[in-house]
Amino acid sequence: MNINQDQIIATDLLIGAKSAVRNYAYALTETTSNEVKNVLQRHLNSAIEFHDAVSKYMINKGYYIPNDMNRQIEMDIQSAQAVIGSQAGIPTGVRG
Repeated sequence: MNINQDQIIATDLLIGAKSAVRNYAYALTETTSNEVKNVLQRHLNSAIEFHDAVSKYMINKGYYIPNDMNRQIEMDIQSAQAVIGSQAGIPTGVRG
Protein backbone atom coordinates (compact mmCIF):
# COMPACT_ATOMS: atom_id res chain seq x y z
CA MET A 1 0.00 0.00 0.00
CA ASN A 2 1.31 3.43 -0.91
CA ILE A 3 0.47 6.14 1.62
CA ASN A 4 -0.06 9.55 0.03
CA GLN A 5 0.12 13.07 1.42
CA ASP A 6 -3.67 13.45 1.44
CA GLN A 7 -3.99 10.40 3.68
CA ILE A 8 -1.32 11.68 6.07
CA ILE A 9 -2.95 15.11 6.28
CA ALA A 10 -6.43 13.62 6.75
CA THR A 11 -5.15 11.31 9.48
CA ASP A 12 -3.57 14.26 11.26
CA LEU A 13 -6.86 16.20 10.97
CA LEU A 14 -8.80 13.25 12.39
CA ILE A 15 -6.44 12.93 15.34
CA GLY A 16 -6.73 16.66 15.98
CA ALA A 17 -10.53 16.52 15.74
CA LYS A 18 -10.67 13.66 18.26
CA SER A 19 -8.44 15.63 20.61
CA ALA A 20 -10.64 18.73 20.29
CA VAL A 21 -13.80 16.74 21.08
CA ARG A 22 -12.14 15.20 24.12
CA ASN A 23 -10.77 18.54 25.36
CA TYR A 24 -14.06 20.43 24.95
CA ALA A 25 -15.96 17.66 26.72
CA TYR A 26 -13.46 17.73 29.57
CA ALA A 27 -13.60 21.53 29.80
CA LEU A 28 -17.40 21.38 30.01
CA THR A 29 -17.15 19.24 33.13
CA GLU A 30 -14.75 21.71 34.76
CA THR A 31 -16.66 24.97 34.46
CA THR A 32 -19.47 26.29 36.63
CA SER A 33 -20.37 29.30 34.48
CA ASN A 34 -23.44 28.79 32.33
CA GLU A 35 -22.13 31.33 29.84
CA VAL A 36 -18.83 29.46 29.46
CA LYS A 37 -20.68 26.13 29.27
CA ASN A 38 -22.80 27.44 26.40
CA VAL A 39 -19.72 28.58 24.48
CA LEU A 40 -17.92 25.29 25.10
CA GLN A 41 -21.02 23.31 24.07
CA ARG A 42 -21.16 25.19 20.75
CA HIS A 43 -17.47 24.52 20.17
CA LEU A 44 -17.91 20.85 21.12
CA ASN A 45 -20.76 20.49 18.64
CA SER A 46 -18.64 22.08 15.91
CA ALA A 47 -15.73 19.78 16.75
CA ILE A 48 -18.03 16.74 16.56
CA GLU A 49 -19.34 17.87 13.16
CA PHE A 50 -15.78 18.41 11.91
CA HIS A 51 -14.74 14.96 13.17
CA ASP A 52 -17.73 13.44 11.37
CA ALA A 53 -16.84 15.22 8.11
CA VAL A 54 -13.19 14.15 8.23
CA SER A 55 -14.16 10.57 9.14
CA LYS A 56 -16.61 10.35 6.23
CA TYR A 57 -14.01 11.78 3.83
CA MET A 58 -11.44 9.24 4.98
CA ILE A 59 -13.88 6.33 4.81
CA ASN A 60 -14.93 7.33 1.28
CA LYS A 61 -11.30 7.54 0.19
CA GLY A 62 -10.45 4.20 1.81
CA TYR A 63 -8.04 5.86 4.27
CA TYR A 64 -10.04 4.83 7.35
CA ILE A 65 -11.72 1.48 7.94
CA PRO A 66 -13.39 1.69 11.36
CA ASN A 67 -15.27 -1.61 10.95
CA ASP A 68 -12.20 -3.77 10.22
CA MET A 69 -9.72 -3.43 13.08
CA ASN A 70 -7.05 -5.66 11.55
CA ARG A 71 -6.98 -3.75 8.25
CA GLN A 72 -7.06 -0.43 10.10
CA ILE A 73 -4.13 -1.42 12.31
CA GLU A 74 -2.13 -2.40 9.22
CA MET A 75 -2.98 0.93 7.58
CA ASP A 76 -1.98 2.79 10.76
CA ILE A 77 1.38 0.99 10.84
CA GLN A 78 2.02 1.79 7.18
CA SER A 79 0.99 5.41 7.74
CA ALA A 80 3.39 5.72 10.68
CA GLN A 81 6.19 4.15 8.63
CA ALA A 82 5.49 6.57 5.78
CA VAL A 83 5.69 9.55 8.12
CA ILE A 84 8.88 8.27 9.73
CA GLY A 85 10.34 7.55 6.30
CA SER A 86 9.47 11.01 5.01
CA GLN A 87 11.14 12.58 8.02
CA ALA A 88 14.24 10.49 7.35
CA GLY A 89 14.29 11.49 3.68
CA ILE A 90 13.01 8.13 2.40
CA PRO A 91 10.39 8.55 -0.34
CA THR A 92 6.86 7.42 0.63
CA GLY A 93 6.15 3.85 -0.43
CA VAL A 94 9.82 2.86 -0.60
CA ARG A 95 10.79 0.28 1.99
CA GLY A 96 13.83 -1.97 2.25
